[in-house]
Amino acid sequence: MSRSLFSSQVSRWLLAFFFFFSVILSVSAKELKLEAKLIWGTNDDKSPDASHKPVDPGTAEKLKKVFKWKNYFVVTNQVKIVPSRGSNRFDLSKQCAIEVTELEGPRVEIKLIGEGKEVNKTIKPLSKGESITYGKDDKNDNAWFVIITELDEK
Repeated sequence: MSRSLFSSQVSRWLLAFFFFFSVILSVSAKELKLEAKLIWGTNDDKSPDASHKPVDPGTAEKLKKVFKWKNYFVVTNQVKIVPSRGSNRFDLSKQCAIEVTELEGPRVEIKLIGEGKEVNKTIKPLSKGESITYGKDDKNDNAWFVIITELDEK
């Protein structure tokens, strides 16, 4: 086999390999439609803020199976798009925000920001219909939770 024919075949194989590899990467990189909820957990019958609404029954049952509080209220709820290999910030209250970055995987990096300072950063897998939950005790035997869910629809 002549050297130029061999070189031509290797070039075609390399081109095919890189094309295939770029298709695989583009399939795994995608924008995400996420919902972020800030939730207040309490044993009180009512939230201290009348604008807070009770969480849906399914979410309440999931939280009650793991945590001790009897009642859970939605403080804020935001739906945003996180671009492929990009980030988006969810300002959930004056004191609480999250920044979500779409990573290779299906994984996301989540930065939890409290009172303007990063208090936690983690990388977790996240797939459609699944959720990631953060929580922390608060004063007067209450707690707050942030639930991040990848929504099915775009």
